[in-house]
Amino acid sequence: MKTMLLSLIGSLIFITGTAQQTTSGKVTYEETAKMEIKLEGESSQFADMLPKERKSQQVLYFTPDASLYKLNDGKQEDETVTTEAEGAMIMVKMIQPDNKFYADLINKKTIEQRDFMSRIFLVENTIDASGWKITGNQKTILGYPCQEAVQMKDSSTTVAWFAPSIPVSSGPGKYLGLPGLVLAVDIDNGRQTIIATSVETGPVGKDLLIKPKGGKKVSPEEYEKIVDEKRKEMEQQYGSGGGVVIKIEQ
Repeated sequence: MKTMLLSLIGSLIFITGTAQQTTSGKVTYEETAKMEIKLEGESSQFADMLPKERKSQQVLYFTPDASLYKLNDGKQEDETVTTEAEGAMIMVKMIQPDNKFYADLINKKTIEQRDFMSRIFLVENTIDASGWKITGNQKTILGYPCQEAVQMKDSSTTVAWFAPSIPVSSGPGKYLGLPGLVLAVDIDNGRQTIIATSVETGPVGKDLLIKPKGGKKVSPEEYEKIVDEKRKEMEQQYGSGGGVVIKIEQ
């Protein structure tokens, strides 16, 4: 009986150790965002020549306690697209901001560092997973069995696929709070997609999970107000004069 008890304890220790190894690591994601480019007047003829989407590569460092989602260093460069026809030239410069999203999974808090019009903001919020509904649908992503969860908010529908075998309630950016790591997200049927391209499990150094500190602290409502006011100002300044309005959905 003593031998059997020792064997059982040894098995439990092995299982526990394995589980701990699968609750930290690094995930690389590819983000694709549709671009809505509005050209007015004679410039409208060039609409089909301009880019229709923007891709970027992001990484997520995660542990059971915290996670950090950020631009993959050295993997993304600013992109300039120039179109010329019939003596007219249109140049679109796409700049990828170095935004960061930190999640305190223990205290259910998030800090998002956002670069907007050369101003840095720290948007503080709480993790709220109440809006997710698990459908029961399943599929495999990178060898991990995943379950589907759907969230409907403000006339927008988000579909997320999470892996229960990686029991960390994190994911790319604000898409977290589910009982497993989120490996794929689809917003409004492809308007924006986030898909994991690789998963590396193992210890994550504290130097990779640094909480963002620089920037003006604002609430989500305050930040949205600042963005809306600036967009309206730019539309009044450039839109009415036959300019180009570029909207990147995120």
